[in-house]
Amino acid sequence: MRKHYAFVFALSLLIILPSSMLWSQNKPIYPAKILKPIHFDISKNLRDVTPIPPGERTRSWKENLIKNKFGFQEEFKRPSTLVGPDPVLQDNIPSTRATITIGQNFAGVSNLNGVAPPDTDGDVGLNHYFQMINLSYAVWDKNGNQLLAPADNQTIWEGFDDGQPYDNANDGDPIVLYDEYADRWLVSQFAVNTTNTKYYELVAISTTSDPTGSWYRYAFEFDNMPDYPKFGIWPDGYYLTVNQFANGSSWAGGGVCILDRSAMLNGNATATAVFFNMGTSYGSLLPADCDGATLPPTGAPNYLMNLTTNGLNLWEAQVDWGNVNNSTVTLVNTLSVQAYSYSGITINQPGTTQTLDDLADRLMYRIQYRNFGDHQTMVTSHTVNADGNGQAGVRWYELRNTGSGWSVYQQGTYAPADGDNRWMSSIAMNGSGDIAIGYSVSSSSTYPSIRCAGQTAGAPSGLGVLDIAETTIKAGTASQTGVSRWGDYSMMSVDPSDDATFWYTQEYSTGSWNWKTQIASFSFETPPPVAPVADFTADQTYIATGTSVNFQDQSLNNPTSWSWSFPGGTPSSSTNQNPTVAYNTAGVYSVTLTVSNSAGSDTKTITDYITVEDAPVTYCASQGNSQSYEWIKQVQFGTFVNSSGATPYSDFTGMTVSMEAGSTMSLTLTPGFSGSTYTEDFVVWIDYNKNGDFTDAGEEVFSGAGSSAVSGSFTVNAAATGNTRMRVSMKWNGYPTPCETFSYGEVEDYTVTFTSATPVPPVADFTADNTTVAEGTVVNFTDQSSNVPTSWAWTFTGGNPSSSTAQVQHRIQAFSMMFQVVIRLN
Repeated sequence: MRKHYAFVFALSLLIILPSSMLWSQNKPIYPAKILKPIHFDISKNLRDVTPIPPGERTRSWKENLIKNKFGFQEEFKRPSTLVGPDPVLQDNIPSTRATITIGQNFAGVSNLNGVAPPDTDGDVGLNHYFQMINLSYAVWDKNGNQLLAPADNQTIWEGFDDGQPYDNANDGDPIVLYDEYADRWLVSQFAVNTTNTKYYELVAISTTSDPTGSWYRYAFEFDNMPDYPKFGIWPDGYYLTVNQFANGSSWAGGGVCILDRSAMLNGNATATAVFFNMGTSYGSLLPADCDGATLPPTGAPNYLMNLTTNGLNLWEAQVDWGNVNNSTVTLVNTLSVQAYSYSGITINQPGTTQTLDDLADRLMYRIQYRNFGDHQTMVTSHTVNADGNGQAGVRWYELRNTGSGWSVYQQGTYAPADGDNRWMSSIAMNGSGDIAIGYSVSSSSTYPSIRCAGQTAGAPSGLGVLDIAETTIKAGTASQTGVSRWGDYSMMSVDPSDDATFWYTQEYSTGSWNWKTQIASFSFETPPPVAPVADFTADQTYIATGTSVNFQDQSLNNPTSWSWSFPGGTPSSSTNQNPTVAYNTAGVYSVTLTVSNSAGSDTKTITDYITVEDAPVTYCASQGNSQSYEWIKQVQFGTFVNSSGATPYSDFTGMTVSMEAGSTMSLTLTPGFSGSTYTEDFVVWIDYNKNGDFTDAGEEVFSGAGSSAVSGSFTVNAAATGNTRMRVSMKWNGYPTPCETFSYGEVEDYTVTFTSATPVPPVADFTADNTTVAEGTVVNFTDQSSNVPTSWAWTFTGGNPSSSTAQVQHRIQAFSMMFQVVIRLN
């Protein structure tokens, strides 16, 4: 009779440690334990081992539920503080600059063991794809031909476990990785149903590049259950992270274990492992897993990360195989990220009230590392409440280190507004810099399915934006019922053969909890060129003088060159895709963009797009404290006249005094008195350079004193343009300064507008020193024309010379005849 199990998920208890026991940033954590394998051997060729058929086992000890515990970190037990949509939400599927081309797309191992969840994991090598799940594995060539049929994972450890505490254990949480730097394979899973209250991580390294061949097999013993084990490959070690549970149930903190990669690749039976206790404040760490042709810089630490509310904890792990006790793990930084919500997520399915777990309290496997030479990158992702109403979305990050440390280079939350949830993601970057993200999709109208999307290298649509449209790898045909568990992880990897093709494995549903898995390869291909369509935006269109505007190319169809025109801007033109332009003069300006590629070009002009206005300027205060005896009664500048009463300060900036640049401005300043008259000191300032003060050279334009109206004049700055402020100050018993508060008198402020001189046609006139002369006498002519002529044309009929363009003192010799003088002025 087939037994039906009830699935109950038990939350673990959190042990609260004294604050003195919590690790602080920059305080190194030293090894808590140095491990040696408790057992080692070399297996037969896996292809020659009789496979153990997958099937349901008696697993009442764990109710057929692989208990990767969550909810143990205190900070994720509180509701998220973010309310509303995610601040870096991408809620659309963009027009694509490239397409996803599916290569291989074949069925992986299904739920042959009657457990949940599958913990879907797999990796690609030069010639093979190896998938390992709960609780079976299979191997294919890269054309999808199955080389090893699905077998119980115990097959890998058959004979190795005889007589051991973990005999016949096949307990789950598998990881398989291809070590491209050694052309070897790593597989692992934990053994926690043991006969001695100890726990084990079983690790095997292939002896050759062929995963169907023989393996070096190791067993490492742990005092606490090493839950949720995750591996990363690094030049100096295999880096393992775990969540520890005392007695398999009580939260005991995160753990980091570094295995001697070199020794294990050489089949050293005593290969060392260095173990670190991270404390109960930290869990679900992930190690960096290195991809690509270029190794990390010599001596670089392995990097680990774990999710914290609105941040990424960044750790450095440094191993010293010469003296393992010198090895350290150090929290070096907490990188701030855009706020996100990890609570309130509801993942629905069609036709059932059964929802699916989101696992939003941790980063999703893997953290993939690459070294591009001029910069290093890491990519990772996790699940968030994208719209604030419970829709799950994928928050993803690219971190970069250009030589001065790690920082968040780009981040985005992918959750198109189509009602579907996207979660349980895995992310990777290929050698060209393209990014691919795979994930599960489900909603009340979409059965749990597998999809992927991506970003073209260089982020042509902007940082944090996936510009490669979503593609379905496998559409589900039914909803999962009977259990909420989903995941707990999936795997996106990059083919080492070309460092370009992505491989992804994930689960989907065919009903009940009979999940299945799928394996697919895909690449990004650029479609045939199409003539671009020019379009652009600006981050602001109404600005103050001196402000810069960031222009963003929004053109379609992948242009390859850009030609911008910015009248009134600095620079006035650019060939950058997304230029920054400063506008230093008030006005309204148009912008033009021409984009081109091999198929053609297109131009777009937005007329009067950028409006530039002089920024408001703040001026210092100045006033008189008493107007009981005197005040400014009237000011006159040219034809402008303003009379006023007694106040400490009067803001007359609503009144405009017009002045012609370069001209002479007359003024009269009249004091008012309540009784006796006093000698008053007047000063006038004009803020010619509009910088908010009156202290620059030439800005004090007039000063004078008197007991009645004070008159005078000044020359207006010839370079003055636009509008600015003029201050008139009257003080008793001394000349005022522009920002002074004084006892007796008044201050008034006005707006000045500067105009250019309007030319007036000249009126010709001249004189001569003699008009009746003897033959041969010289006559001197002098120009007396008014209205400032700029050129002269004299005609002397009968004279010598007969013409001249000089202005004055023309010496003309008279001939025997009478002569006529004509002057033409321009």
